[in-house]
Amino acid sequence: MPFAYQALYRFTCRQRPLSLLLTGLAAATFNVTAQAKPPLTLAAANFAFKDTSGEVKDQTADHARRLQALNKAIGHGLAQNTKIKTVPLACQNDTCNAAEPGLEALAADAKKAGASHLLFGEVHKMSTLVGWIKYAMVDLNQNASVCERTLSYRGDNDQAWQHAAKFAVRDIESNCIDSQ
Repeated sequence: MPFAYQALYRFTCRQRPLSLLLTGLAAATFNVTAQAKPPLTLAAANFAFKDTSGEVKDQTADHARRLQALNKAIGHGLAQNTKIKTVPLACQNDTCNAAEPGLEALAADAKKAGASHLLFGEVHKMSTLVGWIKYAMVDLNQNASVCERTLSYRGDNDQAWQHAAKFAVRDIESNCIDSQ
């Protein structure tokens, strides 16, 4: 090996432990900075429900029960995420959604609760077999949409709705929370 390459090799080898140490310190500093970021404060309104399936059988009670379970599952699922802090809205009843009392009232309520973001949505039963979950999250400080998504699910039974709720939580986390 020529002398110039030997000197470069010795220099590089001597500097490697120092480089590794500096890289480790930089990574640790970055990690502390990332951990120091406060969690996003989220108020989650109940999802509304719309049925355009045209089915003859009255399923109002079943849908109300499933919607309540879906809202509970989404709230519980989001509360488990360490990147967010959930805060309750004052209107914690079945109609506390974007349709009633309305988006402006929900936003004002969320701000009073100390939320920086508001999540709201709707379950839309399109047919016997197909449903949609539409949701949006807004940044209340910037008065801007953070994300809007439409998810589809299959089935109109308890299991299908619970599966849709779990999927919605994962989708909200990956497309709205993690992008912040």
